[in-house]
Amino acid sequence: MAPRPERAPATQGGRAVPGYKRMPHTGFTVDAFRYGLVDGCTGYFLTHFHSDHYGGLTKGFAGDIFCSRITARCVVGRIGVDPGRVHALPMNTRCVVQGVFVTLLDANHCPGAAVILFEVPRDGRLVRIVHTGDFRATPELVDQILRVFAVDTAHPVTPETVAAAGAGCEGHTSPLIDYIYLDTTYLQPVYSFPRQSQVVQAVAEFSHCVHSDQAYLPAFLLRTARGGWSSRQSTPDRASPGPTEPLRPAATPSLITRWFQPRKRIAGGSSSSSDLWRRGRRVLFAVGSYTLGKERLFVEIALRLRSRVYVTEEKRRILGCIASPSLLALLTDDMAEAQVHVVSMAQVNMQKMGEYLAAVRRSGGAGFSSVVAFKPTGWAQAGRGFAWREQPPLEYPPELSQARLDLACDGKGPDAAAAALALEARLGSSGGCAFGIDSLRAHGSSPTVAIFPVPYSEHSSFSELAEFVCSLRAGQVVPTVPASDDKDRLADSWLRHWQRLGAEFERRAAPAPAGQYPALGLHVRALQHAA
Repeated sequence: MAPRPERAPATQGGRAVPGYKRMPHTGFTVDAFRYGLVDGCTGYFLTHFHSDHYGGLTKGFAGDIFCSRITARCVVGRIGVDPGRVHALPMNTRCVVQGVFVTLLDANHCPGAAVILFEVPRDGRLVRIVHTGDFRATPELVDQILRVFAVDTAHPVTPETVAAAGAGCEGHTSPLIDYIYLDTTYLQPVYSFPRQSQVVQAVAEFSHCVHSDQAYLPAFLLRTARGGWSSRQSTPDRASPGPTEPLRPAATPSLITRWFQPRKRIAGGSSSSSDLWRRGRRVLFAVGSYTLGKERLFVEIALRLRSRVYVTEEKRRILGCIASPSLLALLTDDMAEAQVHVVSMAQVNMQKMGEYLAAVRRSGGAGFSSVVAFKPTGWAQAGRGFAWREQPPLEYPPELSQARLDLACDGKGPDAAAAALALEARLGSSGGCAFGIDSLRAHGSSPTVAIFPVPYSEHSSFSELAEFVCSLRAGQVVPTVPASDDKDRLADSWLRHWQRLGAEFERRAAPAPAGQYPALGLHVRALQHAA
């Protein structure tokens, strides 16, 4: 088994350079710009353009930077780094960088974010390294990684090669991956959130309902505040109320929600939003975002409402780096023209959204009566109830007894194995949760402002991390999100747990040939559906 990379940091100019920032057997670092020029580093890789990854990078940086084309445009255009120092690599294509084979795959994070595959020739073999950066794991990504590593380095890997993945890992070998550097942001069982597509569709449909029917939002707030919705999560085949079937309060009209109650006047607002609704004035929809990211959510809302999207001049310049004509065509700098506004994540709270609505009204948007703001983040959910938790309890994996392994791996089919492992590893609540309109809960509301946290995350959930690690045969899995000593020990425990499960599945996956395990994907993916 390959030796674990050093955790004790090396020092550079008095600053600690963590060992997990250096790629073994190469002169490369990944997302290590805050340490300046690192001794022995010949290439600085950047996974994506988020400040916690490019932090420390300045226009005078003298190292050679390697990244995706979108990220390269951001680095040059927004930071001003010398273009001669920035080397843009194509996606889904095997390149050679300083004698090392490098392939970038879409990380399903923000535009330009890449999972980086390194294949390092050493002592007559290849050392294979996967660096996820920040990513949202999918079965398709697993298949793409396996397909790239299955192609001999004497042959090219092209976008067509990668596009052929997705039908399962059958038919091509899956060699040992020496190191996986893993985004462990949500490596705790409480962080179990639904698929992005479900969240996007539910929020877009909810926005359309609010836009189309003046009675919809007040009734929705009343029902959810009273616990009118079932505490169980919605299922994909459960119909959500549409704009032609508005929710109606169970109480008489005299029993009104907080949305209608006269409260302290918010600047630019009204003392009674029921009056505003009767006048038919528009609702403004605000979506929290980072420098890059959350584009799928605000674009889908805009398309559903047939609205333009307002962004600040700075945000427009950032989005311009994506070079997407369809996205740029949606944007406007006129606050009053767009019913969908993109705001910073820090603005999505009651006070600042009230101030923002007032600013929009002063800028020509007097027709907006109220604002519904969405805060899309995986931190919005911890466990089944989509609950907000400051510090969820640490849950360590139980000991895997031989009897449990026998039951899981030799059960009467994948469903039995999945059920056993779900019970053992507590993955059932993660893979089984779904999201619909009735899953939304206001985190705060006033006569003119309502805030909805939504579990739209661009990081992998706990169950997705489990599937990713179990589905790849890795020598070492190294967390890239260090925290407290307790949380680091927790991460190590779960990673070892999943590696053991994956190795046991592979060992017992007869009659598959050595190095191939089509049954493994079947077993692991079934975890998503275990109760």
